[in-house]
Amino acid sequence: MVTKKVNNYVTSIILLIFSACTSTSNQNSSSEITSIQSVLEKQTIGWNNGNIQEFMKGYDQSDSLQFITQKGRTVGWQNVLNRYVSSYPTQKEMGKLQFKNLIVTMLDNNQAQVYGNWEVTKDSIFSGNFSLIMKKKTEGWKIIIDHTW
Repeated sequence: MVTKKVNNYVTSIILLIFSACTSTSNQNSSSEITSIQSVLEKQTIGWNNGNIQEFMKGYDQSDSLQFITQKGRTVGWQNVLNRYVSSYPTQKEMGKLQFKNLIVTMLDNNQAQVYGNWEVTKDSIFSGNFSLIMKKKTEGWKIIIDHTW
């Protein structure tokens, strides 16, 4: 009888500890997801203000940044910036950007995958999909791979 009570007590403590760890992990994930969504919101604001430099703050400013589209692969932050500036030289050509249907999946504490839809409204509406790999850096969450189609 005493052994059964001790086993129940130990089981209860283990479940309590596991529950606390899971709750903390979920809270951390929720906080990280909010931070990731904030990066994308800031990018949208920068884009809609015609400010590609602000939009680019969401990307990791490194030579290993990858931007992949149907037109090919661009590597390096400066090259991605140059591509955006060349493709969208004016605010009118940039149009208004929206990200929709975001799904953020935490891969671990410092990396996440983001899937969603993009929509740019100019004279008409252009839209597509994207999949991002984001990494938590000292300066915050940054896009390290952008696959847009």
